[in-house]
Amino acid sequence: MPQDLTTDTQIQIYTIFPTNKYNRPPPPSEVPLHGLDLLAAPIQIRNHRFYHPPTPTGKYDSLFFKKLKDSLAEALELYPAVAGTIKANEKGEAILAMGVNDRLGTPYTMEVNDIAFSGDNETLTPRHEQILPPISPTLAVKVTRFSCGTIAIATSLNHQVADLRGFLDFLETWAQLVRGDPVDLTLIPDDWSRTPGRFFPDYYKKSSKPPPPPGFAILADPATGPSPYLLAPSEASRWTLSKKDIERLKQDFSPSGGSNSKQWVSSGDAIAALLSGAITRAREDAKVTRLEGRSSVSSEIEIIAAAADGRERAPLGDMQGKYYGNFNPLFCTTVSRSDLLSPSNESSSRVALAIRNALTNQLSPQALADKISFFEAEQNSKPPGRIVWNADIILTNWSRFYLQGPKFDLGWGQPFGATAGSGGPYPPGYVVMMQDKRSEDIQFLVAIEKEGAAGLKDDPLLTKYAKIASVL
Repeated sequence: MPQDLTTDTQIQIYTIFPTNKYNRPPPPSEVPLHGLDLLAAPIQIRNHRFYHPPTPTGKYDSLFFKKLKDSLAEALELYPAVAGTIKANEKGEAILAMGVNDRLGTPYTMEVNDIAFSGDNETLTPRHEQILPPISPTLAVKVTRFSCGTIAIATSLNHQVADLRGFLDFLETWAQLVRGDPVDLTLIPDDWSRTPGRFFPDYYKKSSKPPPPPGFAILADPATGPSPYLLAPSEASRWTLSKKDIERLKQDFSPSGGSNSKQWVSSGDAIAALLSGAITRAREDAKVTRLEGRSSVSSEIEIIAAAADGRERAPLGDMQGKYYGNFNPLFCTTVSRSDLLSPSNESSSRVALAIRNALTNQLSPQALADKISFFEAEQNSKPPGRIVWNADIILTNWSRFYLQGPKFDLGWGQPFGATAGSGGPYPPGYVVMMQDKRSEDIQFLVAIEKEGAAGLKDDPLLTKYAKIASVL
């Protein structure tokens, strides 16, 4: 049961444990993490959602906040992976421990703020570390109620437990329980093992010597930490692309002969090319030092890494809702630096086409099955930490998810805003894109080394299409 740990009337701190209401089959006490789970350090996925009050007076039913906590406990029962803890077993291997004694409880903070809501900010997030320390709770939650009645629900998930799709499945179930809607248990995984190869039966083969996918390498000795450039001080800015400007951008960046399928690029490809070029030019103009992990000056190329949900590419279409873990396999695009440095439509169209071709080739069912085999081969995975990837620019596209949609309704309306958090450390060269499904505008956050921040905001091609956005 949640336990109040303070006597402060403004801030209450609870620890939420799973219920035992649904009589689900108990999960295994531990599950080895897959190489795709360990691809990155234990960073956070953050989701902040904002709700108008249910009544014009801003008053809430006294039972609402209790229902919010109680429903979270039910959701944790249905998703034992989120209630579990990542730790090392006796062999030093990373596991997700889901036994009763490994449930640390979810820290849950409730704050009543005596000021009106003025936008997302760093104080709303439940935790601030860029890299989560060992034996951290998988999930953390902070609920803030403002004097105007607005509610902010900020959540943070250890990325090694699940990717964004898995995180949203959990959050949608939590909202469903708050509303009191029945939960279809067939849409929740009952197998928590990290064995993605089972969804690629005609493609997946275990191999003793699978070659590294594009952008990946195998070290002789395990890496001792993240690449230095990822830890460089950065500054983030928020931007907006209107629906009209997205259409114009796609048209301008489409290669000649774009009706030909081999020359077609999507709006996402065009946006990725626009942002990658702006980051590269701002870094060049500011003479940003190339720290370890970035492409060398002499290589004359830049590497763009992007995450894409691989579940929808499973050949039988049976992976969504059945696999819980990380299956956002990176695809990496090697691009001419000279094309990125040129603020022209012609150069940008070549970048967009290169991104499209990399996505097509590296996210086919066979390519995904081969990537699974690469991560599972013992000669690559043991000792852990030898598989690495490096990139100059890292793109994450959340646009396909309706983060302000009806699945996040808590009983009186959809959130009026959603973000990936505000403030806090972001690695330089990192971009996250989101879409407002009502207006079809794209909002994106761009992080860059501090010395390149001013140049990014003045980039002639970026500012031709996008506008600096105010904080939500």
